[in-house]
Amino acid sequence: MLLLPPSAALRVRTGPGHEAAIRREHDTAAALSAADLPVARPLLDPVHAAEWSVMVAELVDGHSREPRTWSEDRIGVLTMLESWAAAVTEHPELAVSLPSARAWCGGDLWPMLVEEMTAADPEVQEGARARMDTVLEFEASAERSAVHGDLGMHNILWKRDGAAVLIDTDHAAWADRAIDIAPLLSAYGRDALAADLPGEVLNRAAAHRRVLSLQVAAAAELRGDGKLRDHALANFARRIRSGDPQW
Repeated sequence: MLLLPPSAALRVRTGPGHEAAIRREHDTAAALSAADLPVARPLLDPVHAAEWSVMVAELVDGHSREPRTWSEDRIGVLTMLESWAAAVTEHPELAVSLPSARAWCGGDLWPMLVEEMTAADPEVQEGARARMDTVLEFEASAERSAVHGDLGMHNILWKRDGAAVLIDTDHAAWADRAIDIAPLLSAYGRDALAADLPGEVLNRAAAHRRVLSLQVAAAAELRGDGKLRDHALANFARRIRSGDPQW
């Protein structure tokens, strides 16, 4: 990402599939903007070269910050989540214009990619398979909506009026809303979120959280980034062997 104050931010992709990735990211951001969701708008059509592709988005006038307590952040975060959930009825066209879940890390091929990447370690492979199966089973019956897909605090910019704008919409999809709750579990904890979010949503969010590193690994594999792939797989292996029930 290259920032060009005061008005633009450039998102550059290199490596295998860079042209298709930037085209998908641009089209996704354009669809979300057309639906009046609070995201950084694309400003120009993507530009492609032999080794790279780039898209230009607006530079949001806001600041990022570390999460505070849930009681301090809940109004802003819940308002943002509600605006995305409302897209089910207010902007049903997003069901067609947004990618399906995990398009950024292989889509329907994601489980197969993980199977191949973990083949050398049967324990990790079995752990990955079980957790992916749980996610896919949950998703089969979950209502779909517009989701950002990477709703960590690093992707939330807070404006002076207190409104939140989301950046880096490359993971956005028409998918289970619990995908956007998964990062909030890390930031605030389940007990805090349980006051405002249904238990079934939190259960699905916990399942999504358990496979985040497998998604990062698959995306890295597709881009030819072996270092990031191995780092993500090592994180997954360490967590499932820790005995910590959250993983």
